[in-house]
Amino acid sequence: MWVRSGGRCALCNAYLLEGPLSSRTLNLGEMAHIVGQSTDARSPRGEHPLNPDLRDSADNLMLLCADEHAEIDAQGALNVFTVERLRRLKLEHEDRIRHVTGLGPDRTTTVVRVVGSVHGKAVELSRDAAADAVTARSRFPLFLESYSRHGVEVDLRGIPGENCAPSQSAQSAAVSSRSYYQYAARAIDEVIKNQLKAGVDRDTVRHVSVFGFARLPLLVHLGSRLDDTVPTDVYQRHRIGQSWTWPADTGPATEFTVRVDQDVPAEDEAVVVMNVSGTIAGYEIPADLAALRRYELSPVGAPTHPDILRRQASLQSLETAMRGFLASLETEASTLRRLHVLPALPMSAAVTLGRTHHPQVHPQLVIYERLAGQYVPTLEVGPATG
Repeated sequence: MWVRSGGRCALCNAYLLEGPLSSRTLNLGEMAHIVGQSTDARSPRGEHPLNPDLRDSADNLMLLCADEHAEIDAQGALNVFTVERLRRLKLEHEDRIRHVTGLGPDRTTTVVRVVGSVHGKAVELSRDAAADAVTARSRFPLFLESYSRHGVEVDLRGIPGENCAPSQSAQSAAVSSRSYYQYAARAIDEVIKNQLKAGVDRDTVRHVSVFGFARLPLLVHLGSRLDDTVPTDVYQRHRIGQSWTWPADTGPATEFTVRVDQDVPAEDEAVVVMNVSGTIAGYEIPADLAALRRYELSPVGAPTHPDILRRQASLQSLETAMRGFLASLETEASTLRRLHVLPALPMSAAVTLGRTHHPQVHPQLVIYERLAGQYVPTLEVGPATG
């Protein structure tokens, strides 16, 4: 029973060989009967016709924590936790444990989570949600437990300056955001350097899975700090189902292209408008950028949509378009030292943009954000070249 359940509660998945307060090795598991051990009326579900000789077998036992054991046996919950339902929950848990523990070392992945608020809104990005998403891709999640029980996690929600007052002008909102971005970027840098990079250097990190919910410029910054030589999967939170799990790749992926939107000579600065999850209209482009050479990245044969990256293959297609665009600048605009980026991007795409940027080869990215109704520069990624 213990082996089949992986040392975890079959209902809440709690680890039952370690005290959550003391962190000491303790046996906190309880043996729970699906069909009661006896036919006595006081034995929960004991009226079932299961042969008494089979009631103490592993097939009729569940490994549970004390709270879940008490609840399934409570008189008022017996109509909820029926024999049939408990058997199904037991099999689902044990099948998952068998699948996960069957994955070899080459299927492990180090989970990186960046959690913030986006204009006052936050989402659930728990350790379990991340684990479920990577397991669905046939990988085994590692959380680098030697650093933290929560793994490689950057929590930005306590950093002052997330929300600017509605009455603020775009200029004053940009000033307050600059301070927020300085603190938030340092928080990301510290975790990546001291935890993730240390694991890469020790060769304990061979694959990375990234989950990010934060303001777009910070996610671009995060992507730029990831080691592009380490295979990496970036996950997207989907509006449909509110899930982080990539659905099965069926059907054609959404393709993306980059075109010249304003064909003037490229000097030392240019603009790229990334219309992916939404569309930035021409009149929204800041006046001081209006005369520059301008590019537009957009989907091919499909409208922009907040949930346009429904499948992992579509994100991979977008990454290909981004890499091709940055590579083309090396020959088409070799004098370019700063690229102003106006992003209407899903969060996974923002991380991917940072990963595709090479600071020694590509121009500095100046990431804009819509604040108080206007696009203003908030964060630079990479040094200014030239």
